[in-house]
Amino acid sequence: MSNFVTLGVIAAVFMAGSSALAGAAEPPKAANILFETPHIAPLTPGTDLVYRFDRKPSDEKVLGKAFSDDITVKIEGEGAAAGKKNVVVQVYTGEYAREPQRITDMDGNPMLIVYLDNAVAHFRELAGGDRVYLKNMFSKNLGDSAKVDAVTIDFKGEKVPGYRITVSPYVNDPARSKMRGFEGATFTITTSEKIPGYLAQMISKFPNSQKDVPSLEEVTTLNGVGGVQ
Repeated sequence: MSNFVTLGVIAAVFMAGSSALAGAAEPPKAANILFETPHIAPLTPGTDLVYRFDRKPSDEKVLGKAFSDDITVKIEGEGAAAGKKNVVVQVYTGEYAREPQRITDMDGNPMLIVYLDNAVAHFRELAGGDRVYLKNMFSKNLGDSAKVDAVTIDFKGEKVPGYRITVSPYVNDPARSKMRGFEGATFTITTSEKIPGYLAQMISKFPNSQKDVPSLEEVTTLNGVGGVQ
């Protein structure tokens, strides 16, 4: 993830809100779920949110090898402001491990920022383009055109209600002809207030519209989460 060092700054900008989902008559807006909900505020200090990341290229010779690893968000409470948590984010383990990042006074789940940063960075690796432009278009479409559907999620043997947010931020982009056939990339975030940290599963699909060009899929799933219906 190329921009991980800025995680704390991005989180402060996008995760400052505190609205809740309970009782909504209709599916809430994607921005409300993702950026205005205190995902981790109720969690007990000492809680670890462990996500499994799976990278699945269709052609390893072209796109690099497949791999699976863990990303862990450790919840801390000591020294945090009221209603907030301090967190330590560890991306990957072993040979893939990155330096752990400690972020103070969070109420949103920093795993969202990890995912969004990866999504834009990996799209850019495949499609090219300017990072700031791609990030701005992703953010704009996430707020303006993301689809929100009610779903049922399998979590630790139980079925819980949630929402699936789907966005294809570049499919109608004015610069889509320059995106090497990857303009149809789709990003899906599944959430539930019944699941610790809200974020159940995040999927990035990078299909290609050109003949014989490989595709990529990346899936990040919270431990204990099964199927989504």
